[in-house]
Amino acid sequence: MLKSKTALGINISDSRITLALVRKNKSGVKLIKAAGCPAPDGAIKNVNIEDAKAIAKAIKKLKAKNRIHSHRTAFCLVANPTLIQILDLPKDARNNARQFVHNEVKHYAVLPIKKAAVDFCGIKSSAKSPDRRVLVVATDRQKITIVSTTFIKEGLIIDAIEPAWIAYIRACYAKKIAGTFDTNRLFAIACDGTLTLSLFRNQRLDFVRTERIEPETLQSEDYSQWLAEKIDAVMKFYDLEASDKQNKWHVTLVTDTNGQSASETAESLQAKLSPAELEVRTLEHAHLTIAVGLAMKLLNVPGPGLNIDLLPPELIEAKSAEKRALMIANIAAAIIFILIMSVGFLTAKGKKVNAHLNQNRQSQVSRKTPELLNEQASLQKQITDVSEKLDVSEDALSSCSPLKWGSILSDIRQATPKTVRLTGLRSSNNSRMLLDGQALSYSAIYLFVEALSTCKNIKSASLIVTEKYRGSEPLVKYSILCSIIQ
Repeated sequence: MLKSKTALGINISDSRITLALVRKNKSGVKLIKAAGCPAPDGAIKNVNIEDAKAIAKAIKKLKAKNRIHSHRTAFCLVANPTLIQILDLPKDARNNARQFVHNEVKHYAVLPIKKAAVDFCGIKSSAKSPDRRVLVVATDRQKITIVSTTFIKEGLIIDAIEPAWIAYIRACYAKKIAGTFDTNRLFAIACDGTLTLSLFRNQRLDFVRTERIEPETLQSEDYSQWLAEKIDAVMKFYDLEASDKQNKWHVTLVTDTNGQSASETAESLQAKLSPAELEVRTLEHAHLTIAVGLAMKLLNVPGPGLNIDLLPPELIEAKSAEKRALMIANIAAAIIFILIMSVGFLTAKGKKVNAHLNQNRQSQVSRKTPELLNEQASLQKQITDVSEKLDVSEDALSSCSPLKWGSILSDIRQATPKTVRLTGLRSSNNSRMLLDGQALSYSAIYLFVEALSTCKNIKSASLIVTEKYRGSEPLVKYSILCSIIQ
């Protein structure tokens, strides 16, 4: 299995579904593909997914339209209510932080639920402070489980779930936060009826607060004034708290501009938030940024260290079991495949040795006869050992593999000439496989490629490498790339 350097981020909001396919490279990350579509009518209400099946079908259609195939995938959290809180960790609770966090979550009225999905991560404290702090995110576990299970049944991969604002911060971290030691970076993200305020001081998260935006406030002419008051309150609190050291302020506001352009909204708010430097981003821009940040989570890109994942534990266990079964199936398939191919190859080579022996007898070349007889005996023993192990490997494959390797291997076995031997098989995401081996001639290899292309379970086969075998035997090495029909 090849280690993936590509990941897919899927941002789901009340109004839109956005996909971002991102690849990690030496310079950071690169956006390969981006796609979006309106969310199905009625599928999301009050920041809750009411029709997960409709959302899943819309995502699958969007992926197919833009030729985005299976990749490791991270989704944004869509659940209401959601608790986001920074907690100070007492010294006596540091050895059992998880129990402390779960006990604290129970005391918040925002989560009147019996079972909560909770995750937390440590955040940096100032160098002068010995206290340890944790960022806690919690929501209704049942809502996440129902949505995730539906997505998986519809064939969508889920590797992580995290809040949208964390994904946005991760995508912006390298350009806006990293290396800023004398600036307070305040992010105000107003999305899906919720305002999330998060403050970074000296590159570390120091403050986070969420507040519900009432529909009448969002539609009123005083919406900009309301946002300015919420942002200004945070700025004044920190200016009073750290009166001895006044850092510069940089505010990034992400919101629906209510018909105004981003520049017009920035101009109207700049006077109210002076002397802070203000940057306004529209939700249309933010949807793609969030999707990119979600994909970056799976690529281990350096960031703010906010490692939150609300994927339900039962789904994590199921994915682990699936990975183990897939690994066993691939190993068993490779073993049985090589054994099957070796039988035919050794038989063909044995016949060649017999023919050589007969020719030597006729020409009375007695000096090489003992060596050929020994080689014939050795080959016959290998054929017998491989045949005995074949039944055991077939039983192992049929008992543990959830895949349809049986028919694929059967097709390939029938297509393999007797003068061709398989020495290796590698598979990537069950969509392609690479066959390595040896043959007695180039014509046998070309015949093998043509036969593979006609197999009903193989879409195409192409010869990518051939070279002479460097050993004592007159063999030809080859590599064939096959695309499997799923």
